[in-house]
Amino acid sequence: MSKSQKKVYITFLIYSILCLLGCGSPLFKSLFQEQEWSDNYALADGVRCTAPEMIDGDLNTSGKTMFPEKVYGKTVFGGFPSAEVEITLPEPKSIRKIVIHSKELPSFSVLAFTGEKGNWKTIKEFDNNSQKEIVIRTSVVTNKIKIRAKAISTFEGLERGTGRGGLVTVRSSKISEPEIQEIELYGFK
Repeated sequence: MSKSQKKVYITFLIYSILCLLGCGSPLFKSLFQEQEWSDNYALADGVRCTAPEMIDGDLNTSGKTMFPEKVYGKTVFGGFPSAEVEITLPEPKSIRKIVIHSKELPSFSVLAFTGEKGNWKTIKEFDNNSQKEIVIRTSVVTNKIKIRAKAISTFEGLERGTGRGGLVTVRSSKISEPEIQEIELYGFK
């Protein structure tokens, strides 16, 4: 085959491929069609959540994540505790997208139960998040999703007192559990 014949052949081949995959062709559309999402698994019958307001389908309601029982009424030294919420599906599902709606959820992790007693796999971690709607793409088969969020510290003021032979100023802060309006779980149709 001569050089000019090769050029014609390659040009014809490229032209043929472009015609087959043209934007209007059914083949092109089927290859690049956006995947349809399932119904929100969190709204299905039999789903449980430690804060049911987070899976009621209403963005006007919200639920608080919960600190572990051992934290309530105690001072935590060396940092703030993490609060959690857990969603339990009646059966394992292939989860491909998680959507979390929250006005303030700065630092948190999303975990999936692995099926082994007490073992959780981290899907994604967020630090310094400022988004109100967080969309997480994943590929996990599980019946439990957990969100573990760092407590929110709110400055309450300065308290003055005496100590160590002089005037002492102590910063007063309140820690609170983050609130989430809604958690949505989706798979592919």
